[in-house]
Amino acid sequence: MNVRVRLRTGNGETTSESAGDVVRLGRNPDCEIAIDPVAFPVVSGLHAKIESSGSGFVLVHLSQSNKTLVNDSVVEGSVPVRAGDRVRLGITGPTIEILSIGPTSRAAPAPSSHAKTVQADYRQLALLRGTGQARRVDVGSGGVIGRDARAVQFHFDHPHVSRLHANVSVDRGTVFLADLGSANGTFVNGRRLDRPTELYEGDRIDIGPFSLRFDGLTLVSSSRSNNIELSARGLKRVVQDRATGQPLTLLEHINLVVEPREFVCILGPSGSGKSTLLAILSGRNPPDAGMVFLNGADLYSNFEALKEDIAVVPQREALHVSLAVGTALGYTAELRLPPDLSHTEVQASVSEVLDLVGLTARHGTLVRHLSGGQIKRVSLANELVARPSLLFLDEVTSGLDEQTDREVMELFRQVADGGKTVVCITHSLANVEATCHLVVILTEGGRLAFIGSPEEAKGYFGISRLGDVYRKLASREREDWHQQFRGSPYFQRYVVDRMPADTVDDDKAPATVPPLQRGASSLRQARILIRRYASIWRGDILALVATLGQSLLVALLLGAVFGNLNDLTAPRKRVPQSLNILLLLSVSCFWFGCNTAAKELVKERLIFLRERDFNLRVPAYFASKLFVLALIAATQATLLFVIVRVWCQPAGWAPEQWAVLTALSVAGTAIGLFISALARSEEVAIALLPIIVIPQLILANVVAPLSGLVELLAKGFVTVYWAQRALEGLAAEADPVFAAYKGNFWGPWLLVLAHAAAGAVASVFVLQRTEGKTHSR
Repeated sequence: MNVRVRLRTGNGETTSESAGDVVRLGRNPDCEIAIDPVAFPVVSGLHAKIESSGSGFVLVHLSQSNKTLVNDSVVEGSVPVRAGDRVRLGITGPTIEILSIGPTSRAAPAPSSHAKTVQADYRQLALLRGTGQARRVDVGSGGVIGRDARAVQFHFDHPHVSRLHANVSVDRGTVFLADLGSANGTFVNGRRLDRPTELYEGDRIDIGPFSLRFDGLTLVSSSRSNNIELSARGLKRVVQDRATGQPLTLLEHINLVVEPREFVCILGPSGSGKSTLLAILSGRNPPDAGMVFLNGADLYSNFEALKEDIAVVPQREALHVSLAVGTALGYTAELRLPPDLSHTEVQASVSEVLDLVGLTARHGTLVRHLSGGQIKRVSLANELVARPSLLFLDEVTSGLDEQTDREVMELFRQVADGGKTVVCITHSLANVEATCHLVVILTEGGRLAFIGSPEEAKGYFGISRLGDVYRKLASREREDWHQQFRGSPYFQRYVVDRMPADTVDDDKAPATVPPLQRGASSLRQARILIRRYASIWRGDILALVATLGQSLLVALLLGAVFGNLNDLTAPRKRVPQSLNILLLLSVSCFWFGCNTAAKELVKERLIFLRERDFNLRVPAYFASKLFVLALIAATQATLLFVIVRVWCQPAGWAPEQWAVLTALSVAGTAIGLFISALARSEEVAIALLPIIVIPQLILANVVAPLSGLVELLAKGFVTVYWAQRALEGLAAEADPVFAAYKGNFWGPWLLVLAHAAAGAVASVFVLQRTEGKTHSR
């Protein structure tokens, strides 16, 4: 018996047949399937082997540090394998296909008719249309494109490709393409498909990291997975100077090419436009002139199709510090990777990325208990879990000591060597020379002064250490440095010779940026976000106890002050005391919700904006906050009401009173979230809180009677006003001494809920606008 396997990588394929009954897989050159250690550093020396078990063949997992997967399931020990199975060495490693099992002379068995698979050659996928040859091949009549090798006709193996991603159909010589509800979408010429579309010669199709060009007969495919070339030409950015009102040039005539597997550092003094350049290159803010390309595709015209390949690690960590490291990454993976990935696949992805950044032992540690360098590693892992191929690092080493800075910079180099294209902004030059491939040096005013290796930079500027480059730049005018570089051999070597031939001229205006489209399910996102937010509260148990303790404190104070109201037999004492305690109950419940929610959105604004880049839907995000916070506020209201009801026995029907106070706490939560959405800092949110809460007490029509315009304002904007009317109506129904306050319960109660709905709608509206105002991408 013999097993025949084939190694497939993103750059092509090789086929190997074993002469015996064992095939070893790994980096060691004596393995039957030897993996390139430079291309795939996640593969171990002897990673796994396929061997005869008497009745068939089994795959045996051997690596101590990396995973082995068969058909996307992690292997523990050994598992049986058969023809058609796919073996992957590491989550991001190469795929080995089992072509046949049996005597060497026997042809490989055909797959079953219901799951016939045509393995897509990543260089050319035949889709011959309108010819006799098309009718002789299975793809001539179309088929399904996807990740599940056993259920599709065109197999593309990457986590950003759904199991059943898109469908190709051929009707009388015309080829049509339709999306099958994929998580990340199917794009034709940068436009996400929402209905079947006809393919024309020259169309470009993007599915996950794969770009396919339709030439009328075939689809020629290339993969961006760990294979991204970033190029920019003629970039210019001009803003208005806030001090003078005059135009201020931040960047001008920026030409740049970063090749796959390069670690490039952007250097320059303050005011040189480093952050502006990174924002343009990463797709967050379009330039005023010039173009940015990823593998020849215009980034801004095709951002929706290309954004999954891009990750930005911000200077401030976009992490929930109350979550354990593995838990935080798990939620990120669930949100960013396709929903058809199994739990095992998600956890395997988390484990592998933690192994990559050296934090496997910290899987169960809360983020807030990590050191500064470890938090930087978690931030990097948080972005790598979605499998981007282009990584931007925005001052991520700031504030680190020299030892930690070196470790983090070495990690970035390791990531680049593993296949990523890495672009970093840093002010710390201590470890740039030892780690990065190229430096891009800008002058003040955003002009290119140099591109080359760190050693070449030192020779070019005549300095002994790279840290002296800023002093050297200050010795001459910025235009002099720019013109000198354009005339140097380094400009020819690193810009002209590298620049793709089909890029545009410097003076061409950037393409119009299409609106972002959201393809993920709101309901699924809401479920994930609710679980995550609940986990955050569980991870900060002291804050939860303190929050619930507020209601106990208020209940004890009210009980001590008012006592049992039934002891007050005189109506002139009992009625005002009852109205006062009902008012304080109402204001307290409103305050519970409002106070807890007022900082919850603004304090994680950076996380919100980052996740918006990965198809986060605002209604789902807001619903997760409202659901958890409203549950907490309702629990506070219930504790308060039960204690006060038993102790003080205010007049009214208990179930209806509880319903009013609970609705009021939910309304307070929604309005508190509206405050948080409006605020630009936690301090502003705290300052706005009393402006909302104090009028609830004054304008409730209890402290003093209202009339005229003030009463109209109270009816329109004061939630407690309507809660108080409902509570007074309930008291009148239960006790004749309150007959003067007789009213309708249902109308005021529904108006309280209407205030809650208005706060929710307003919050979502503000959050939608927040993206457009503060975060272009």
